[in-house]
Amino acid sequence: MLIHAIVLLLSFGLILVGSELFTNGVEWAGEKLAISEAAVGSLLAAVGTALPETFIPAVALLTGDSGARHEVGVGAIIGAPLMLSTVALFVMGIGAIVYRQRRGRIALKVAREDARRDLLFFFLVFVLFAGCGLLHLGPHARRALAVLALLIYAVYSIMMLRLHRMPGVEMEHGLYLQSLFGNHADTPSGRLIGVQVGVGVMAILFGAKEFVDQIVLFSEHVGVNAGVLSLILSPLATELPEKYNSVVWIRQRKDHLALANITGAMVFQSCIPVALGLAFTPWVLTAPEILAGAIALASSAILFINLRDAELGTPTLMAGGIAYAVFLAGLAYLGIF
Repeated sequence: MLIHAIVLLLSFGLILVGSELFTNGVEWAGEKLAISEAAVGSLLAAVGTALPETFIPAVALLTGDSGARHEVGVGAIIGAPLMLSTVALFVMGIGAIVYRQRRGRIALKVAREDARRDLLFFFLVFVLFAGCGLLHLGPHARRALAVLALLIYAVYSIMMLRLHRMPGVEMEHGLYLQSLFGNHADTPSGRLIGVQVGVGVMAILFGAKEFVDQIVLFSEHVGVNAGVLSLILSPLATELPEKYNSVVWIRQRKDHLALANITGAMVFQSCIPVALGLAFTPWVLTAPEILAGAIALASSAILFINLRDAELGTPTLMAGGIAYAVFLAGLAYLGIF
């Protein structure tokens, strides 16, 4: 069992490295294409950092047809929005407190309308598709809903890309590959950006495949349902890029990007991975998955209600930690542990 745990950790590390390369690359792509900061945070960075938790269910569902792999896939799909709406917000709150002296304030200064737009998208879409997991739909209905999920995200993406970039916005970090080769040019070439994005995708894909295989084997050794293990472990590990990026942006006083990275990823997670689940599984949610979905919706609703103005206080963010504790208590009540 020890070797499985080691390989699990190594595959997780590879996922994070690939995600870091991808995110840095798409941020530079946004700079080169003059895409708005809102789109960079809610679209490019969110999609980039959401790749690990998207590739895990994709690999689980597309590389085998076993019941355990379906459980891993659906657990990761439902668990990702839960982690974003609870633990990720809690970590942001911790970051705001830790860097309060550097920032000169504790409360986050955010783009209220942008955050509320993302949360409304997430809430409505996730209610629709997660609710379908209670209905035992046939394959034709599920595939039609999968197409609908993709269309909804396409509409969201077009809407974000139409926003205008504010003048004077500069990148904080150079392109990693450019720095590695000792190139000190101000702006990296489009070819080098493309190479870095491609390397990041390949690293995430390989790491995700190993991660899924090890979760299935690990669950057999410890005697825990693979879906429940995936519901907890997969998002907790793969959501680290969003948490890491958001804390960095909080330290840099870019609070609006920090929150957009989280809320934008929530929109992505409610559409693209869910479309995979609808298309390639029976999409019947278990009690732990229903609990996770309900907690995610409740926590996102609390955040939406408290976004009354351009300031977001840490109590709202810290409530995410309480919400996740409720989820763990609910699993204990269900006899999972």
